[in-house]
Amino acid sequence: MAKKHDHPCAIAATLNVIGDRWTMLLIREAFYGTNRFGDFLKNTGISRNLLTERLNQLVEDGIFMRQPFADRGTSHVYELTEKGRALDAVFLAMSHWGNAHIYGEGNEPVRMIDDDTGLRVDGFDLVNSDGHPVNRSKITLELGPGGDGRTRNRLAAVRKFPFS
Repeated sequence: MAKKHDHPCAIAATLNVIGDRWTMLLIREAFYGTNRFGDFLKNTGISRNLLTERLNQLVEDGIFMRQPFADRGTSHVYELTEKGRALDAVFLAMSHWGNAHIYGEGNEPVRMIDDDTGLRVDGFDLVNSDGHPVNRSKITLELGPGGDGRTRNRLAAVRKFPFS
């Protein structure tokens, strides 16, 4: 369960779980296949004590699961849970944004390639619950069951998703 936040907001609650720089890099490494303490340490440059703290927190938050690696149980591997794997769209979107707006075409550190066509993946399409494409300009924000008065007031001023 996400840590309590002072007002209902899915973005704030998500940042309470994954908003720390090191946490994001550890999850990135897990998506890249890293699962051993020493490899997380080497691939990120995080300190040992901070790595231990972040891995424990990721396990507690249900993003990683810790599995015994050696017969003696003294070594562990860390694997993404279903909840952790569900962050794939977040990381793909961050990678796409960083490539487009920080590095620029021709300077991307990592590209996403469609296995079927060999073409670069550009952008992400939104779909409704039936799987049909939705134009960003056709999205309305509505108060959900977990919203409160402050959320209602903020949405009253916006209502439409501000991107087209």
